[in-house]
Amino acid sequence: MSIEERLKDHMHQAADHLNIPQDLYDSILQSTEERISDRERLTRKSRNRSIIRNAFVIGTAAVFIVIVIVSSAFISPVMAETLSRIPMMHNVFKLAGDLGLKAAEQKGLATETDYYDTHEGYTLTASQVMFDGMRGAIALQLDEAGRPASLFDPFARSQSEASSLKSKGSFQVMRAFINGTEESITWDIGPGIDAESAIVTITGAPSDQAARRPVLPETFNLTLEVRLEMIPEPFVLQIPMRQNTDNRILYPDAEKSSRDISWRLEEMERSPVSTRMELVLEETSSDERTIYFEVVGQDGTEIKIIDLYAYDVKQGYRRLDMLYEPLPADHQSFTIKPFRYVYGDSPNAWRKEYIKDLELTVPIEGKD
Repeated sequence: MSIEERLKDHMHQAADHLNIPQDLYDSILQSTEERISDRERLTRKSRNRSIIRNAFVIGTAAVFIVIVIVSSAFISPVMAETLSRIPMMHNVFKLAGDLGLKAAEQKGLATETDYYDTHEGYTLTASQVMFDGMRGAIALQLDEAGRPASLFDPFARSQSEASSLKSKGSFQVMRAFINGTEESITWDIGPGIDAESAIVTITGAPSDQAARRPVLPETFNLTLEVRLEMIPEPFVLQIPMRQNTDNRILYPDAEKSSRDISWRLEEMERSPVSTRMELVLEETSSDERTIYFEVVGQDGTEIKIIDLYAYDVKQGYRRLDMLYEPLPADHQSFTIKPFRYVYGDSPNAWRKEYIKDLELTVPIEGKD
């Protein structure tokens, strides 16, 4: 049996078991088939088309069966609450590629929310929120008249950059405000778990580009003003943010020099969701390429960078505030590996040129 045939068979068995009315079952089956057909178009050029398709079909089945069951009141409130937490329905963080957001979900640091705004039949919802003091993350999901709509599809957007044709409801631009002001905040938007979702990351930003990054308040009101293609009115989401992590501040004795370059790690902040490193770089080299810093755990796995803010203190001195995914709690050390890029014809052709003399393994004091 194909994946679609197995899906129909399982849905039919569930409907029989729960005595779901035939007209309700027919309606949900039709919606499921239309959703699969829509996704077929989006995954047509993917190398892993069959894998993506199968995962999507299974997720679609979970979503629609749960919607039918919960909305039809065939089960107890306790069971309804359990089923509503099935991944693919709300849980963008758990299925995203960010290890910090996965950790936030696993440790109960992510909050399910229902802040939304509706225009022209489209509803934009902030379904999950996380804030650890260093970064905030907001999961956005879009639907049109109760059906998923394409909000943020990196592949589709890259294909349409050369033309003016973009689908209605796709992401256009956003503004973010802390307690009514946007002077001390910056944001980034990236893919969620599918085209219907996206993840917004917010961090502090100084009004003066030659100043240190400000610390975000422990509690604040976040306003996201999101504009979507072909919808004149902005979607406005009012989201209260509260830090719910106990962060550790460390001052490692870590510095390295080699000829005309030296760096010093002045401060390090850790939470279960993020790792922040504040580093000072001194360079008198004639090489004009920027120096970056890769962080590697004690098992050799690279810790992915989330955000970088840098500014020049004075001639030859630069301060970097770097935000990474979390270091594993059981690691006793990590390695900082400075590098420059060797540029190719495209970003995909770039490669890292490590500066071996500046690499250093840093022990981690204490335990989380």
